[in-house]
Amino acid sequence: MTRYLIASLIALSPHSVIANDFNLEADTKPAPVMAITVDYIPAAEDMYGITLAPRHYDRDYADWGYYIGYAQSKKEDVYVEPPGEAYTQDSLWRFGISYSLTRDLSLYGGAAAYTTEYSSTTNIVPYVVGAEPVWETEKDTSWGAEVGLRYVIGKHLMLGAGYNSATESAVISIGYSM
Repeated sequence: MTRYLIASLIALSPHSVIANDFNLEADTKPAPVMAITVDYIPAAEDMYGITLAPRHYDRDYADWGYYIGYAQSKKEDVYVEPPGEAYTQDSLWRFGISYSLTRDLSLYGGAAAYTTEYSSTTNIVPYVVGAEPVWETEKDTSWGAEVGLRYVIGKHLMLGAGYNSATESAVISIGYSM
């Protein structure tokens, strides 16, 4: 799977990158753009999140941008012997860069940290009035990469689709570009 991801990155990457030259035309300054998207990641547990993706403000590199996103699943109860309690919860941090292929279409790629958390009680309660059970938490983080496309429909509606290797699932986004 990793070699297919690397092969697709090489195939989609531009082989010669030239910065836009806006020195000759003062009226064609690139406008700063900020996109806010709501994300859905259908991993082991469905995750929902948000991504912020500003486009670069430097006139020499107007096609470049970056993004950062966070997604989290609901707490899923796990059965343990009573009176114990346990739950699992997944979270995903995503960050990387983007490049505008055309005015409305951009390619993005970056890294992702996928964390699975398992929390449970020890079934030991201190002999104190009003005491709560002791919770123990185990976290497992796996790193991966992601690649995808974003497309702006009209002036402001943005749709995105990509693949995340940390969760081994898609990343589907819809948002607003301003």
